[in-house]
Amino acid sequence: MNLIGTFILWIWLLGIALVVPTTLPAGGAQKSNIQHREKNIRSPLIALKEFNLLSSASNNASILTSVKAGTPVNIMKVWNSNDNGKWLLVNVISQDFYQFFYIKGWVNISKT
Repeated sequence: MNLIGTFILWIWLLGIALVVPTTLPAGGAQKSNIQHREKNIRSPLIALKEFNLLSSASNNASILTSVKAGTPVNIMKVWNSNDNGKWLLVNVISQDFYQFFYIKGWVNISKT
């Protein structure tokens, strides 16, 4: 009887070992890239006051557009300049007639 019990136990373990890996994704229990990306996405910030979006990180750069208060702003990069202070590369939604599109530009956030 002990031999039959051992045989049944080994059959059961072998069945589990062969069936369980087929239910897992390739790579075992790793999270998918989509789940990983969803946790790293940051929600946009809301502009509290109106500011100008500049073409480069310079105080005398040309103005791309004026961003109104309440516009969602995605921060893409932070850059510290020794002479001009702290700059943000931002992505904002702009509306031209009835079309929406994104504009990237620089904003100086240092207190000068």
